[in-house]
Amino acid sequence: MSYLLTVDQGSSGTKAAVFDADGHLLRQAARRTVIDHPDVVAAEADPERWWLALVECVREVLNGPIPAELIGAMAVCGFMHTLVPVGENGTVTGPALLWPDQRPMADGSCVERMRWWVAEHPEAAARTRWYLPVKDFLRYRLTGQIATDRYDAGGTGFTEPRSPRTGFTEPRSPRTSSQQAWRSPNSNQGLGSNQPSPANGHISPDARNASHEPHAWSSAVAAYAEISVQQLPPIHEPLDVAGEITPKAAALTGLAAGTPVAVGTGDWMATLLGAAAVLPERACVYLGTAGAIGGFASAQTAANLTEPLCFAATTATGSALTWLADLVGDDAPSLATAAEKVPPGARGVKFLPHLMGERGDAPRPSARGSILGLTLAHTQADLARSVLEGTAMWLRTIAATELDRRDPAALVAVGGGARSEVWLRILAAVLQRDLLVPETTEAGLLGTAMIAATAIDPSGDEGVAALMDRWVRTTRTVPAEPDLVRRYQPLYEEFQLAEVMARNNLEPHKSSRPVPGRGRPR
Repeated sequence: MSYLLTVDQGSSGTKAAVFDADGHLLRQAARRTVIDHPDVVAAEADPERWWLALVECVREVLNGPIPAELIGAMAVCGFMHTLVPVGENGTVTGPALLWPDQRPMADGSCVERMRWWVAEHPEAAARTRWYLPVKDFLRYRLTGQIATDRYDAGGTGFTEPRSPRTGFTEPRSPRTSSQQAWRSPNSNQGLGSNQPSPANGHISPDARNASHEPHAWSSAVAAYAEISVQQLPPIHEPLDVAGEITPKAAALTGLAAGTPVAVGTGDWMATLLGAAAVLPERACVYLGTAGAIGGFASAQTAANLTEPLCFAATTATGSALTWLADLVGDDAPSLATAAEKVPPGARGVKFLPHLMGERGDAPRPSARGSILGLTLAHTQADLARSVLEGTAMWLRTIAATELDRRDPAALVAVGGGARSEVWLRILAAVLQRDLLVPETTEAGLLGTAMIAATAIDPSGDEGVAALMDRWVRTTRTVPAEPDLVRRYQPLYEEFQLAEVMARNNLEPHKSSRPVPGRGRPR
């Protein structure tokens, strides 16, 4: 029997897991990774921390009854809208600007962040050979191969042309026989190439089938950001095999050299797979560092790995609770437990969760979080309850229109927040919808396992659609309790009034803050 090993690199943590052939999670490890805030609107990180966390997590899940030799395939997913600068020798040349970083003070896009980064770090930019999405940087360290997938590529904003609805130019193309081929565990070949991989450690564009390129990088957009399209990775399918674990990576991680590694995809696509969120039957409510609601547009798009729709995305959901925990010297699970004893409404405390600007309704880099209604009588449990309620109410605010229009038959709750019973009860009542909770709430890890399984058996009977049906098992329902729904409706209306007050009185319409690096000669 063979197993699947997957990694999910989040913006604030690294997770690894081992799954069996039926999609059961057997082992899991996690490490928190630090986000640096050198400025109140900054969010950056050293990608080397992610690599070290990956090594530790993989070693931990392999330190048990499942030997590395039985890992049949591996895949990585990662948070999106972020590029890692990598030098010719594979070293990181500078900090990665994460998606919440608001220093460019423009539209919050990856393109604007990279333009700002190049202007601020000219020496690092001069040493940079590649700009890689997060999961592709980690997979490069594992395999020595440079590649990305069309979904992560589209998320950078550097592709052309882009569909306003999906960010993709065309549906997934059928695979050719050469693209399906995974030759042997020791062939050091992948991505459909019938030739050995180049000695310099990346995949030659000549090795690709020219017709199999659903995205093309935009020279104009790259030039605007003052980089070159030659610094962006070749684009492939998520289900292609990118390469195999190198001897060096094997020595560090404990994986067996030669283990095939899929190209993989961004975290949102993987999460929708792991939640089996296919409209109109099911939508996904993700409670992670950020929060999001969405689903694949249809069963066909899910099978083709296209149109992973997102109705709403926040900047701070789980990270808001983590922030409070760090502030009061506690941990997030303990705070959530304490919040359960506080009545709805948090004894008058209201929390506006815009701790890193906002993107949910529109790009609002100058949006700020607020805690309103404090008195000397309030406790950290009250604050914790207000965070759980405020994040739920903001998700309703930005998702209500699409949820009403699409009216999915069920909402599936996943992510770290889905382990908190009190948070799920609050969210169900605020959204006024029952929530389904699956056996594996770490949907990104499970969806990535589906990609790994399909990548090494592309001609098999089960594609990702069949694996969604078989591997995503709902274990319980958190109902929208009528009493809580009744109590939260007026509280939601009060939250809306607080939002309007904060936006009109505390949030400048145009920031007068200078943009570092803009217009600076190079």
